[in-house]
Amino acid sequence: MVIHSFLFAFALTTAAEPTTTAPCAAFNARLKSTYGFRPSKLDQAASAAKSKEMDAIWKAVEQDPSTLAPCLKEALAQPTEDTWFLFDGSQLLVSVDHSREAKLRLMDGLTRVSLDDVDLRIWVGTASAMGLEGFDTSALGSRWLAYPNAGYFLPEHAAYHVDRDNGAMFIFGTLDETFATPALIALSRTSTGEVKNIVVQLLMSQATPEALRAVAHLDPKGLSPEVIASRKALLEGPNLIVPRDPPRTTRSQFLAAFTSFLAGDPKPFDALVEAVPDGERDLVAVSTPADLEMIRKVRRRYIAANNQHVIEYYNQFTQILMTLVWKKELVSRENAE
Repeated sequence: MVIHSFLFAFALTTAAEPTTTAPCAAFNARLKSTYGFRPSKLDQAASAAKSKEMDAIWKAVEQDPSTLAPCLKEALAQPTEDTWFLFDGSQLLVSVDHSREAKLRLMDGLTRVSLDDVDLRIWVGTASAMGLEGFDTSALGSRWLAYPNAGYFLPEHAAYHVDRDNGAMFIFGTLDETFATPALIALSRTSTGEVKNIVVQLLMSQATPEALRAVAHLDPKGLSPEVIASRKALLEGPNLIVPRDPPRTTRSQFLAAFTSFLAGDPKPFDALVEAVPDGERDLVAVSTPADLEMIRKVRRRYIAANNQHVIEYYNQFTQILMTLVWKKELVSRENAE
């Protein structure tokens, strides 16, 4: 009797406790009526109407994340073929919930949504940001390379056209080399045509020992004359930076500036660049193998801006890394074999 009384009391207590069932039920009904469509299949009027409905969903979650974010997370975890909801809903979730679990939902949305349905600039930018955070976005890079309509414009940057090459650089460039290098090596063996040319150029820019060995060993068949020439230069002796002796900037100054830059403050590094415009000569003179990872992180952070202006910075840091990493034995065909 005591046991039964305890269970009965427990049942009453549990039933009396507030739950998220009611708000989630109402919220799920709104999700069901709002989503279940493909943006690429709507005309202008229907698209405008759906945008208003989705904006209302976003506003509701942003105004009451403690109640509705768990509901949204639960909805995203359910089996569905509505890949647009997975993408848009997971973006909303991450805007109010910065947990790894929420970001994994976003990775799923990025992977599954049709690229015909997304704003490609947003999709590439989100993929790039996820790579910068340490997620393996190599599969997203492969999706971009394979997409027939890969490309978009940057209106605020003189309508610059981000092409397949640029987008691939933005995705693979922000990705940790421990993920990017093996993915690019695999792609260099299976891709053809334009994609192979892009992949091999990205592989050369990795400036890792593994990438250099792979470039030495890859089959050049199908590469453009320009990429063949670049590969030949890399194997025979790339254009490396001549260290300054004595350097005008110290290692500690570089490390302090890089630390600030990675923390969100570019001013100390900008000051170094202004004081010594050819400071890359100092950087290769004072850097040690222990500094390579920080230099790579700085390069990743630059390219994550995803515009034409940072491509120059990316290429400059690639030359710095190549100067610090390249050795003739790494690109020897005998060692590659």
